[in-house]
Amino acid sequence: MAPFRILTALASLAALTACFYSEVPLIPPGEQVTLRYNGVVLCLADDCRNVMADKDGVYEISPPEDEDGEPLLVRFQVLIANEDNPIYLAEAEMRDDDNDDPDVSYQYLVAHIRMNATTHVPTYEFAMPSCNDAPDGTLEAFGIERTDSYACRVTDLAAFKQYLITVHSADFETEAFWKED
Repeated sequence: MAPFRILTALASLAALTACFYSEVPLIPPGEQVTLRYNGVVLCLADDCRNVMADKDGVYEISPPEDEDGEPLLVRFQVLIANEDNPIYLAEAEMRDDDNDDPDVSYQYLVAHIRMNATTHVPTYEFAMPSCNDAPDGTLEAFGIERTDSYACRVTDLAAFKQYLITVHSADFETEAFWKED
């Protein structure tokens, strides 16, 4: 597995699907949670990386040693506190370093422990709910703004979490939701 594939996959997924994003971090410093263990495996599709939380509970996915670039920072909050397998909201800080003034945005995904993982370290898999899945008027009811056919801007974390629970809680229980590209 190429060491930087998860970042490329996340960036590609964000570009190809109707994603939820913000221009500012909505999970304030100090309000993120550490997953059950500091060291975990994070997977997007079939690309998995071993990562550790820093002292602040932020998971950092570093670029390969032979590549320049900023690490991908991921923060988590509990979305659904299921005792067996909680669902987490993940906020991934995305940087576009193609110019002198890098653009920063925050992409929102959901994560849970991958069932039947073959490692002894907890393995979390990501899924990206699509804002195109929302019934008419639903986005506006939760203060979410469709910015184009591929993206929706989130400005209120609590409202967004309620949106995800209302619209996608049944999806979280299906394997197909976690496997969709």
